[in-house]
Amino acid sequence: MLTQENNTTAGEPIFDDVERQPEAIMWEEPLLFGEIVTPPVTADVLPPWLRDYVRSVSACTQTPEGMGVMMALSVLATCLQRKFVISPKQGGYSEPLSLWTVTSLPPASRKSAVVGALTLPLQVWEKEQGIKMRTKIEEVAAERVVNDKRCEDLNKKAAKTDSTEQRRELLKEIAELKASTPDEMRPPQLYTGDVTPETLQSLLVDHKERMAVLSDEGGIFEVMAGLYSDGKVNLDVFLQGHAGSPVRVNRSQRSVTLERPALSFGLTVQPSVLADLGQGNKKRLRGNGCLARFLYLIPESNIGSRDVTRSTAVGEGLVSQYETNIRHLLAIEPDLDEQGKAVECRLLLTPEALASFQKFAQYVENNQGSGRDFEQIQDWTGKLPGAALRVAGLCHIAEYGAKTNLVGVETMERALDLCQSLIRHAEAAFQMMGADPGIDDAKYILAWLSHQGGDKFLKRDVHRLGRFKNCKVDRLHRALDVLIDRNIISGKHKNPATGKPTQYYYINPILVIKRK
Repeated sequence: MLTQENNTTAGEPIFDDVERQPEAIMWEEPLLFGEIVTPPVTADVLPPWLRDYVRSVSACTQTPEGMGVMMALSVLATCLQRKFVISPKQGGYSEPLSLWTVTSLPPASRKSAVVGALTLPLQVWEKEQGIKMRTKIEEVAAERVVNDKRCEDLNKKAAKTDSTEQRRELLKEIAELKASTPDEMRPPQLYTGDVTPETLQSLLVDHKERMAVLSDEGGIFEVMAGLYSDGKVNLDVFLQGHAGSPVRVNRSQRSVTLERPALSFGLTVQPSVLADLGQGNKKRLRGNGCLARFLYLIPESNIGSRDVTRSTAVGEGLVSQYETNIRHLLAIEPDLDEQGKAVECRLLLTPEALASFQKFAQYVENNQGSGRDFEQIQDWTGKLPGAALRVAGLCHIAEYGAKTNLVGVETMERALDLCQSLIRHAEAAFQMMGADPGIDDAKYILAWLSHQGGDKFLKRDVHRLGRFKNCKVDRLHRALDVLIDRNIISGKHKNPATGKPTQYYYINPILVIKRK
């Protein structure tokens, strides 16, 4: 499991029962694998009604609490994006309340159950609104068909007439008819599970420039890497949806204009999905800043320690309270300007909250740059203060509604605590993305050795392990070379009885093989 840099003291045995090895082997200090321990993330950041619900869902599904927290924040963003922005202080820059989160856990971690419990009110609301609007949608559709047919008939008349005056009157009637034709109505949609850039542009146009991608799969990364565009990456609408920047697309087949699009993500994926982000076309997602926009959670899996006899459900009161409050958030509408266009309400920080935010932002800044703690993830940490503002804004509205635009210090501090914890998770996530398969295999062998006895092993025994049983021997050689380079094992040795090369490898005596 991912852990922090190991705390083993140099020269301290971590294996036992080592037999005498050939004195000719000149052992150096073994270089063990640096790992990252990710701290637990709790629901403390959330307002009480949401905190209670997430904790109950976590307890009932026997899943890490942090997974529910991240999905809950993405649901809040789905409800509130494009309605509010948050600024540290009056006149300063602002952050939209869109939020991108991704949680990584192994298969069978009950990700779908958590995603379903958090998104259910959104599904119910969409269905109810669709039923409520059905008659109006059908009326508008019928009117559009009639008007289109009428315009077609008028065009035919205008084309046949020889009278310039009559043609002018017909064209005027066509123009007036088109102007009076209502726009196509669609039932409201809050989120999708998988979407191409082109379809996303259309969804944003059709649904008030707001959309979310909430899913228990990671297929969207394949799309973002160019699955449907011959490997060509088209991320503009995704990136601009995070920043709230204008989108203008003018092509022969379509034209799209978005003023301040808002896009949120809430993903729960398998570790292999993150690992694949360091391969092939997906490498570009790091270079263009896409991956720096996500808040990552890599919780410790509890698979193998769950109680299969336990069967509980979330209390009806908590479910009802959750659904009611989500509906209240969905009912909030942005203000309108003089032209009738939606204008986001601006949230500000109290002086105390501002002081806390600035302290955190300075801490992040001081650790950026060459040779400093955040050098390897400074593209991600550079966006972390802004993410903290977004989390604080979401939690503020979820707790206090739109009655006050001042975010207090307690809300801000909870958001900062969460973001501080997520730094280690981001380090773990980016380490997974850049992982060398050979190193991963070497760790696998070392874990196997830690349960074996003796001071040596045969290559054929390793080749019989599940991971290597059906693979090419080159893969095994690569993993063994990694262990040799790290002074964890020796090179191959001859059989002293026959003098022929055998597949013996000795284990560094500084290490100790742990027995179960």
